[in-house]
Order: sequence, then structure tokens, then C-alpha cells
Amino acid sequence: MSRFTDESGMFADFNFKLVVIDSILDQSPSFESELAEMKRRYLEPVDHFCYLEEPVPEMVSYFQKLRLTEEDLDKVLELEFDGGNCIYFLLKPDWDGEEDIFDVTSVQGWERLKNLYSVFWSSMCTPDVLAPFRDRGIEMNT
Repeated sequence: MSRFTDESGMFADFNFKLVVIDSILDQSPSFESELAEMKRRYLEPVDHFCYLEEPVPEMVSYFQKLRLTEEDLDKVLELEFDGGNCIYFLLKPDWDGEEDIFDVTSVQGWERLKNLYSVFWSSMCTPDVLAPFRDRGIEMNT
């Protein structure tokens, strides 16, 4: 189970929330300008060549509290479970994809994603975690 929580209460697993957020980062989400400011304040000063023991606390807190709008959720058409997703570098700029800190253990709350039609899986969870998608006929790609 994730050591971080989704304080918005939208998803049971914070790490699944990150996958959802990642899927709309390039679609002008409602939080776009706020996220740009967070990156400027907390990521630009980080020496990307140093090793960070933990994710940047301010970024974790920001995403924990972030409440996605219905408009944001409607933009989610595809989800990608992959260690190379951009979202992870916003929390841990030196992310190498090898740690399990962002592994997804539950997709509970996915029903909010009314326009979801496809899921790509390569890592970040075990295949059984994705069973709710298969059970609802969502297109699965590996």
C-alpha cells in the first residue's frame, strides 16, 4: 500500500491518482497554472544530479490535496501504468523507476473516469490490480 494518501478522497490509492493525473498533464488541466508555479518553486531549485532520499514533500502534499474537477476527469481517455510517466519526475526528479514507492495497489475510484476506454500496462502494479478494467471491457494493452 502507498505510504501517501489521496487527501481529496477521490481515489483509494494515491499512486493511482498519480496515474490519472499523468494522463491529463498535456491536456490543459484545471490545475495547470498552479502546477507550473509549484514546479518553479520546488523543482527548479533542486539539483537534479543529487540523490533525493524521498520525494519532494511540497510536491507530494500538493498532489495529495489536489481535487480534480469533473472536466479534468472527463479528459481521461487512456491510462498508462509505466515507471517512465512524467508525473513521477514531478515528485522525485531523480526517479529511476526501480523503487516501489509509486506502485499502484488499487484502482478503486476509477469509475469516475467516464470516458476511459484504454489502459496500457507495463509496470507499476501487478496485473490483478487491473482486473476491474478487464471486467468492464476496457481495452487492455501490454
